[in-house]
Amino acid sequence: MRRLIHNLVLLLTIAMMCQGAVARNYILCVGLDAYPKKVGRYRVKSLNVSANDARVVNKVFAANGFSTSLLTDSAATIDAVLRTMKYRFYTAKSDDMVVFYFSGHGTEDGLLCYDQVLKNEAIVNVLKQCKAKTKMVIVDACYSGIMRTDSVWHKAFGNENVILFLSSRNQEESFETGYSNSLFTMYLERGLRGGADTNKDSSITPKELFEFVHNGVSTDGMFTSRQHPVMWGRFDGDSPIMIWKNKKNKSNETKQEIEDATNY
Repeated sequence: MRRLIHNLVLLLTIAMMCQGAVARNYILCVGLDAYPKKVGRYRVKSLNVSANDARVVNKVFAANGFSTSLLTDSAATIDAVLRTMKYRFYTAKSDDMVVFYFSGHGTEDGLLCYDQVLKNEAIVNVLKQCKAKTKMVIVDACYSGIMRTDSVWHKAFGNENVILFLSSRNQEESFETGYSNSLFTMYLERGLRGGADTNKDSSITPKELFEFVHNGVSTDGMFTSRQHPVMWGRFDGDSPIMIWKNKKNKSNETKQEIEDATNY
């Protein structure tokens, strides 16, 4: 009996150690429609679908095993965003992945929260103190491509596995649609739900996701002007960012190349 109990305790200990070693993934989703008329020095127009963009992305990642947090509209103050980001991302271990998603207005040096600008430097500072091996920032905002030209990103993450996935080039608008999501997030959701799984292995890689979203957004006939999502960073384009749990495949074969910071 004593030996049996010893063996059971040993097996339980091993199981707990194995469970602790399993990588976990964290995402903070932020979306703002209902801005005040003025935020800092910026006069701001309210949006229509950005809060729902964040809800949809939050739901997709939650369904695929991510630990999620969601902030929308007046709840998305700069203090709340930074506190939540730190709470989530500082929990991550080296084999984990963290994602920050934002839909709303952008500025030349950051993202517009409900009360202040969340500057690129502040985002970088949080990510630098995060131990996760893979860090991804997804931004759905007009002119968001300008983020990849900010030297703060290049200096901080020249050799780390960091991905910026931005909805448009430097001088391009990011379009809202007549539907419940923006153009970029509409294709992002489709891609994450399996549309980007072009080789049908139930795994979504950065390259697959970029190619699917870029092709969909840049060729969509809804608008006469064109929007071109961009991806920047030093990362393995074939390393999974999501293990897709829905078995229905919605693949879309494309041959687009990932754009780098030289394409404006």
